[in-house]
This record gives sequence, structure tokens and C-alpha cells, in this order.
Amino acid sequence: MQTTLKTPDHIKPNQNKAFPIGTIQTVKHIFNELHLPPPLDSLKHCGHQLSGLVTGLVSYKMTENLSVSRCHQWMTHNPLLLEYLQLYSFEDDALYRGLGILGENRHQILGHLLRVLKHEQGVGLDIVLLDWTSSHFEAKPTDLIKYGYSRDHRPDRPQITIGLAQDYHSQLPVGLTIQPGNINDQQHFKITYEQIKPGLRTGSVLVFDAGATGIPNLDLLVSEKMKYLCRMKLNQSDITHHLDTFSKEEWTPVVTGNTDEQVYGKQLVFPSKTKYLYFSQNLHDDTLVNRRNHLEQEYDEALSLWKIIQEKKRPRQKYRNSNHFLQTHLSYTFPLTGVTREEAIDRALQLSITGKEGFFALVSNKDFSLHEALQYYREKDSVEKLSTA
Repeated sequence: MQTTLKTPDHIKPNQNKAFPIGTIQTVKHIFNELHLPPPLDSLKHCGHQLSGLVTGLVSYKMTENLSVSRCHQWMTHNPLLLEYLQLYSFEDDALYRGLGILGENRHQILGHLLRVLKHEQGVGLDIVLLDWTSSHFEAKPTDLIKYGYSRDHRPDRPQITIGLAQDYHSQLPVGLTIQPGNINDQQHFKITYEQIKPGLRTGSVLVFDAGATGIPNLDLLVSEKMKYLCRMKLNQSDITHHLDTFSKEEWTPVVTGNTDEQVYGKQLVFPSKTKYLYFSQNLHDDTLVNRRNHLEQEYDEALSLWKIIQEKKRPRQKYRNSNHFLQTHLSYTFPLTGVTREEAIDRALQLSITGKEGFFALVSNKDFSLHEALQYYREKDSVEKLSTA
């Protein structure tokens, strides 16, 4: 066991510069494999080579991952690093201009990457996972930054919507679209699809969520000989003919790889598509637990409101409206007096049950088994994580 420091105590600091050669060399190697330097440099006709600036930006992203300004300091304070990247001293606005060029030409760059991945790297895009998200800004609305449905729970802030596409087998991101914050997934789907379409093959499967599922989008994929696997909302026919008569003995157990999870499925085959109905016991239980927690908060809020009314005070603005031609009246779903807190919450929970808890549906025009359809759909979680990576 070592008990003394072997490093000589006479070592003194010096002015030597160091940088992570392994990370930078890896980035340069991948850029060369993807033939990126020539098309990048062709986008910038004077000044520093865009490929060198982008190599530095990506290398910094993979190491310290701070601001663009800090990246500029990291690159320019080391002459050896500049020499290695075939650059010379520059101001930080050169990096911002480089990022602007990348943004303006993103479709051209992504198209180049798709061609290389498809023809040289064997990325077939046989199954592509799609997802759409949003990102809000602390800024005034513009033509791009607009108010819309907020997935990060900030409806009070303008935002943009982001479309992401990822190859299932290689886990490589293959698509990125940026659209105004007020565009919905139905519309954004077509834009993301058109971007990745050159890399798709006949019969490629696109996996996406219910927000983008709609007859026009599904008809578009069918007309271009593509396949789809997507989530869809449960309709009244599903509830009446299948969910209301659900029995674990009659539905097929689905193996998910999780021994603690109970999932049962049922296939409904139609001439042009197959619907997959699932019941997850875990999803059912979690839904009721979360709903009960929410009802507990609502019960406490109702008691607080009751006291305000008894004291003849005005309720909070959320319980009133500002329309001079309308008047808000509050009443109880059922009397809260004469029952305990637990009894009231239990009764409200029973009244809230719709019969759809724990159930969900997928639809596809490709013949999957119950296990395959669920497996591929759940892999969509990986593309959702790209937005936070």
C-alpha cells in the first residue's frame, strides 16, 4: 500500500498549454468519415475555415460544454490548438457567424449526412423514431418564436417547436426541424418527414406519438409506400366492444422484459391496418395513484374555498370570470359535510374513473406481433431524450 507521495516536491508550475487531443482527433476522424469538411468549407468563402471552427465547437461540447464565449477562450488561448485546427486567432463573433451559417444551411448539411450514412455507413433507416417538443425563450415573440402549446409547462413564454428523428438500429439522429412555436405536431410531422424522406427506403417504418397521428399524415405515408406505427386515441367503439369486456384470461399476455410488469394485448385486424389494444397493470395503478394525489390537493383547495365563501369574501380570480355579462356560480359535486376526508376523496376517485385507465392503443399498416409493436413504440423514448441531451 502506497503511503508516501511519489511525485517530486520540487515540481513547479509552468506556462505549458494542454488540450484533449483524443477528443479532438475523434471528432476530426468522424468528420472525415462523413466527408463533412468540404461541404462545410464551401459554405464560407473567406476568413476562417468553417470545418475548423465546427470541429472546435463540437470538441468543446464533448468536454467542458459551457458557453460559446467560453469555447472561444478555450480555442484561442492555446496556439497549438489553433494550429491543430488550421486556424489563427479570431474573435468570438466568428463562432457565432459559423453557427449562423450552420443554421441557415442545416437542410443541406443534414441531406449530405443522410446520403453518406445511407450509402457508405449502412444506416438503412428501416425504422425511424420521431418526436416533437418545444423550448421556450425569455424574449419577445418574433416570426419564429411564438406562443403555443408548451410541453415544458411555460405557456406564458413564447417558444419554438423542434422535430427530431432517430434511426432505430444505429441510434443515430438523422433529422432536426425547427418551426414556429404555434405549429402543432400534425403540421410539423410533414416538415420532419420531408427532411428525412431522401434517406428512407420503400417500406421504412416511422414510429411516432398520437399528437402527429391523423388521417392526412397516415394517407401520405401509405401513398408513398411507407409504413407507420403510432399511438392513437381510444374511441368509443374500443371502450364499448373491448375495454368494457376486458378479461386477462381472454387477452394475450405480452412479454416486455420486465418481470414486474403485467401487460395484456389484443389485435384487431382490418383490411389496411392493424390496431393493437394494450392493458398495463402498472399504468393502471400509477394513473389512479397520481389521480388520488391530485384529488387530495383539490379537496384541500375546496375546503379553503368553502371557508372563503362562508366568510362572504370574493374567491380567487381563477374561480371567477371578468366578463360583465356572465356570473360565476360555484356548487359542490357532492356534499362535503358529513363525510371524512378519506371518504370524500374515495368517492371523487370513483366518480372520475372512465374505464380507460391502464389502456392504450397503437395502429400500424405493417404486420407486427403484439410484442414487436409495443417494443418498437417504447423505443421512442430514446429520441425524446435527444431533446434534453
